[in-house]
Amino acid sequence: MILQSKKVLINDEFIPANVEVKNGLISKISPYSDVVGAICLDDYLIAPGIIDLHSDALEKEIEPRPNAHFPINFAIRNLDRKISMAGITTMFHAIGFEENPSKHRNARLAREQIESLYTLQNHNELLVDNLIHARFEISSTESLDDLYICINNGFVDILSIMDHTPGQGQFKTAESLANYYKKHSGWNDEQVQALLDKKMRDKDWDLLQKLLVDAKAKNITLLSHDDDCTQKLDMLLDLGIHISEFPLSLEVAKYALQKGSITGMGAPNVVRGGSQSGNVAAIDLIKEGACSYLCSDYHPNSMLLALFEIEKQANIPLAKAFNMITKTPALSIGLNDRGELKEGNKADIIVIKEAEIPEVVWCIKNGSSAYSNLDFYDMKKFA
Repeated sequence: MILQSKKVLINDEFIPANVEVKNGLISKISPYSDVVGAICLDDYLIAPGIIDLHSDALEKEIEPRPNAHFPINFAIRNLDRKISMAGITTMFHAIGFEENPSKHRNARLAREQIESLYTLQNHNELLVDNLIHARFEISSTESLDDLYICINNGFVDILSIMDHTPGQGQFKTAESLANYYKKHSGWNDEQVQALLDKKMRDKDWDLLQKLLVDAKAKNITLLSHDDDCTQKLDMLLDLGIHISEFPLSLEVAKYALQKGSITGMGAPNVVRGGSQSGNVAAIDLIKEGACSYLCSDYHPNSMLLALFEIEKQANIPLAKAFNMITKTPALSIGLNDRGELKEGNKADIIVIKEAEIPEVVWCIKNGSSAYSNLDFYDMKKFA
């Protein structure tokens, strides 16, 4: 299969080129020319597939309304189709290991989701790569048994550390954290207070350090979450964590970069014009060069649109902005076989229609069509 367009993303530029795909890989990139049998896509952008390091979207697919639950495998398959339509060819599902007794976040359910994702992925039953980002709340020591089972079985690809202790991080006061749980979980004052007490009480730094050492021994990439001060970043660096998710201020984000780490923010933050929780706006970090990559956080469809907003608001060329959802996240976790269109890489490719709301019209994963809205082609012919 040969894709031909005048707007192919090569080395941070959209240039005329032909992209040849063979045996699931990009076998050749050559100057734009008419070739018999080539698929002419001159009206569209051709770019690498999107790589999403953090998405909570599976939670809402399982429980779209409070107490309305759907089977996990059914939810995974539905979400897999949706993320292919969003142009995401590598998705890391952020699965929380927390003491939260709600039905959508607990250790038992986390393990069940991870085992289901791993099984479906390894049986080649999904359209794109659905990988695992395990999130560990440091006060949830009772979650460690289930988390270790997932780690030791090779199910976990990346691991992030969360600390939602009242008074730091995302929740600056106990009241703000209490209000969050009341709103999202429907708990009463007694339930919320019991959880706050546990978060203040149940931390074991020795167990946390052992977890990180064990994860690194399994070549699992480590991330931190909601970093709010430079002192915390120094501690995390000492623990071997070099990726800071959702830093809470420009100062912290810049400090992380100065220390050789990279920073990630949510694409919905860019699209919506700010943080849903009142923290720093992602576009402000981007304008200051303090945001390395974007993730979907909770809304996969925001990934592509965020780039066009960045081009308008931060005056960053679209071709360079693409690195934030392709090359940079790939390299940050050692995925050297994807994230850019070059010979030898996986043929993970998306075709984009430029518009006020850009649209992925074709998503190719490992050289095969995962999704297409190009109804003037018989896509099976090119799979």
